[in-house]
Amino acid sequence: MDAERVTLGRRLLTRAQLLRVVGVRTGLARPADFPQGFVAGRRSARVLLVGSGPVVGWGVASYDLALPGALARALAASTGRGSVVDVVAHPSAGVRRLRSLVAAAGLERYDVVVLSATLADSLRLPNPERWGRRVRSLLREVQAARGGEGTVVWLGAQPIRAFAPDDEGPTRIAQEHAGLLNDVAERVCREEGALFVALPAPPHAESTRHRGPADYLFWARRIADVLAPALREQNVEPPSPRSTQERVEAIERLRLGERGRDARLDGLVGTAQRTLGTEIAMFTVLGAEKEWALAAVGTATREFPLEQSACQYTIASADGMVVPDAELDERFATSSVVTGPAHLRYYAGYPVEAPDGTRIGALCVFGRAPRDVETGELDLDVLRELALLAQRELWRWEPDRV
Repeated sequence: MDAERVTLGRRLLTRAQLLRVVGVRTGLARPADFPQGFVAGRRSARVLLVGSGPVVGWGVASYDLALPGALARALAASTGRGSVVDVVAHPSAGVRRLRSLVAAAGLERYDVVVLSATLADSLRLPNPERWGRRVRSLLREVQAARGGEGTVVWLGAQPIRAFAPDDEGPTRIAQEHAGLLNDVAERVCREEGALFVALPAPPHAESTRHRGPADYLFWARRIADVLAPALREQNVEPPSPRSTQERVEAIERLRLGERGRDARLDGLVGTAQRTLGTEIAMFTVLGAEKEWALAAVGTATREFPLEQSACQYTIASADGMVVPDAELDERFATSSVVTGPAHLRYYAGYPVEAPDGTRIGALCVFGRAPRDVETGELDLDVLRELALLAQRELWRWEPDRV
């Protein structure tokens, strides 16, 4: 019994020392921009990163340079699809905190959910088997929330010595415990049908204790190598559009009815109009009865009834819409904007979402001359990129983010 007490005392002392090791990180850079990385493209894969460790982005000031941006680029290169990687990060999140983070994330709209807590928990020195049971329970909850669809990934702990390079004391103890937890997590993932991704030390880790873009790119490629086969085989079923009431509530949360002119949105709309060579470009929001433009180029009309909206069809699609010739499309052939003085023939639009995934509007262009389908698809590629940038601008207004 005395020996057990001595061992426990040493473990408690080591835990206090380890917490001081973690505290060093508070002086490091950490992303302060919007928690998302993306690469525009067709049939975009939607990925959610949740937790601590590499998800937090220590050592860089932008999520584009951290794991989200690196993973979006690695997945796009591996799958030929676009990718959007959202982040819910907490610096010290272990398995227990992950449960609440995941519960609030709206998992149904993601193709992949990536969970990270091994490194943070390894510093707490939990009993490996009890910890494994918590991991198993969490994986089952995530899979149940997704109805058994999509892919769930668990990230292993990267070597701690890569960032706290001493071979004695707290670092060594934590490293050994991280290895135990990695073994448990890999076994649990195999038994529960989840994917386990080990994160080895980056090749240059011995030369620096701080993380940088090269580290995140190294880990992103490891994750993409595991995910790419599943995503290539996955039959992408985009989430259905929300109800009108849900859309209105999302618009109200963003306070878009209070928003005036925004130079950044004006710039994105102007870029769409110039790049695609159309007469009109707009960034619109669809309420219960009307559609209005937060930014527009080439038209003085900034508000019109919802039944006259082409964007109502765009938000029904997760991947945008092209109308090569409105005169040949029964949805628009008799519309006054087609038959009247404006005589618009061409439309392309890409949906814009609220943070909870509700499609609330679109970035769109209108032209007076029809275009062929191939040209329309190329235009849609441009609109995807600009719409995601516009979406970020909208999200700056979400009250919880202000």
